[in-house]
This record gives sequence, structure tokens and C-alpha cells, in this order.
Amino acid sequence: MPDRSLLSRAVRSATLRRIAVVVLLVLLYQAWLGLQSFGKVEPGVGEDPDQLGRFDVDVVLGFPPERYHLLKLQDHGRIAGTGDTVVHLRGVSPAGVDALTREYWIDGIAVPEEPR
Repeated sequence: MPDRSLLSRAVRSATLRRIAVVVLLVLLYQAWLGLQSFGKVEPGVGEDPDQLGRFDVDVVLGFPPERYHLLKLQDHGRIAGTGDTVVHLRGVSPAGVDALTREYWIDGIAVPEEPR
């Protein structure tokens, strides 16, 4: 029997090919989330932080929020109210804004219209 290299055996393994496809799909999905997050944050968001470096934002959706969306948004700030397609969040950190922009169902992050 001819001597096969480790790489040659790995390429022929159906299990390893399936794992490689799953890893590739996860990486492509993460890249898509990163690309679609550009341009979601309105200029001026985070310009007036409190002592902890947190600030208020309006999360703009393309639909009326449901319970799932409100629970996910609570991971990043306190809900101060909702409009038709806007959720008002208080106490959001810069990292929270970054995480919110990666949610595909969020259309934008805006400066609150009136100070709270």
C-alpha cells in the first residue's frame, strides 16, 4: 500500500470535510454580520456619556418589537419605553452598541430625540 500523507487522508475524510463546511459557514455568517453592521450607528451616538461611560440610544427596528426583541435588548441596556418601531434604551455601553449593530433585525441606532 502506498504511503499517504496526513493531509491526503484528511482531505479524503468525509467527516473532516463536513466539519470544514460547517466552520466555513459559521465564518461566512460572522463576516456577513460584521459587514451589515456598518452604517447603523447615527452620528452623535455616545457623545454625552454618564460617569460610567454609558448613554441613552434609540434602537430603530423595521417592525413593532415583540417580547423576544425586548428581552434581547435588555442584555445591553434598560428599556425606557417603546414607540411604533423604536425602543428607547438607557445605560448602553459602547460595547453594547457594537453588539446591537451585529443584530440583523436592528435597522439602526439613533440619538434619542429628547433627553431623558
